[in-house]
Amino acid sequence: MTPRTKQFLKTIILFGLLAFFMWLAFRGVNFNDLWTELKHTNYYYALAGGLMGVVVSNYFRALRWRYLLNPLKENISMKVMFPPIMIGYMLSCIIPKGGEISRPVMLAKKENISKGAAFGTILAERIFDLLSLLVSFGLCLFIFRERLSNVFSDFNISSIAIYTSVVVFGMVALLLLVIFNLEKSELIIENITKKILPAKFQPKIHNLFISIINGFLFIKRPRYYFPIFILSVMIWITYGVSTYLTFLAFDFHLGLFDANLILTLITFAMFLPLPGNSAGAFHFICGTAMVKLYGIDNEAALGFATVSHLSGLVLMIVIGGYYFFKENYKLKELENEKIE
Repeated sequence: MTPRTKQFLKTIILFGLLAFFMWLAFRGVNFNDLWTELKHTNYYYALAGGLMGVVVSNYFRALRWRYLLNPLKENISMKVMFPPIMIGYMLSCIIPKGGEISRPVMLAKKENISKGAAFGTILAERIFDLLSLLVSFGLCLFIFRERLSNVFSDFNISSIAIYTSVVVFGMVALLLLVIFNLEKSELIIENITKKILPAKFQPKIHNLFISIINGFLFIKRPRYYFPIFILSVMIWITYGVSTYLTFLAFDFHLGLFDANLILTLITFAMFLPLPGNSAGAFHFICGTAMVKLYGIDNEAALGFATVSHLSGLVLMIVIGGYYFFKENYKLKELENEKIE
């Protein structure tokens, strides 16, 4: 099978999934009522929510990323840090997860640091995001235990949360073990690659492993722990405030903790790598959660999901596109870049 055929099949599958989730989300919806909801939406609040979720949160993300990168290069300017983040999110809206590779590549080329190490900081960032999600989910279980149990009566939510947490924290512990025993870890990787890979690939895998692990060197600087923790909390809070402001756009009488619950459930949907920033899955999970958990009308729930998703999507594409053309990047060049 040629690479072009593989890409074509992948595209067909992704857009097929998008269409399937869109059908799930909008089946049975009265589109006249939905249009009425959208006409009565306060778009000032929706825009404020979008800016909070896209611009403010990513400014905090850039600050946190700088701490992760400091062992590689100290105090990189925010003018350099912010554009790759926005371009990365814009590309991920077009090519699912495409920004995960392009973002570290753009920064590494500009600041003359290892692309592999820069990619390692993205992996570290995703671990922090996952930990934030698990903490938020735990908070939701504590506050909304009865409501969640009633809605998801077929699932043991507490057990799922515990097993997931054990797996994630186990992976984090293993990573720490690797980093603090780097020489032994190198030796183990070298022995494994010798057994399963041809000789010509062994040095490349070994060098890639070292480069990526270098993206986690911030762990050896305890003074970074507190600011990284605070910025991780601020990122999640801005997402929660963004959701709450969109509640106000629809005059939903829900609070910040309710916004956190909906945000947490939506974030699980975002793990699906669908085009358009997980469109379809976002609408389905968000709309279903609003109806099942809060008794919101189906049309109002889908209106909220549509506006919330679209405001973020448009802002990411517009702002990311602005920086993409300002920096004079070429999409094909970024696609052909390799992490090394």
